[in-house]
Amino acid sequence: MSTLSETALRHPDTASLILEVHHRRIDEMLDGVEIAADIGSWAEARALFTRLRGELEEHIRIEEQLMFPSFEAFMRMPGGPTSVMRAEHAEIARCLDAVEGSLDAQQLDGEAVDQLEGLLASHNAKEERVLYPLFERHAPPEAYGALLAEIRPLVEC
Repeated sequence: MSTLSETALRHPDTASLILEVHHRRIDEMLDGVEIAADIGSWAEARALFTRLRGELEEHIRIEEQLMFPSFEAFMRMPGGPTSVMRAEHAEIARCLDAVEGSLDAQQLDGEAVDQLEGLLASHNAKEERVLYPLFERHAPPEAYGALLAEIRPLVEC
């Protein structure tokens, strides 16, 4: 399991920290899905997956609708790094579909889960090390405030 970055640990209550904490929670939910499937608790695996998918889709929505457009405006790079992130979000969605299909069949596809885990790890690292810190340094205060208002509920449970 991954840990929080040094930057996030030094700067609590920042967008980076909140989004990193949410990444870790999603990782833990995926671990829970695997454990539940391993012991044959398909209803629990399906329930955890449904929650994971909902939270991940909300996370992606917030990034694509709030963070990325603001990032593109202040960096003057439409289609730059955010186009890569959007493409990876689409690939994550395809992996989620594959995992969900295998859960529906009550036979978890370990290869699909491994692909999802690897994709999330790589994707999250890019966001946490590059995109989030750049956003925090350069986003206009109103964009940063709007993002914080949207993401705080992701980790308030």
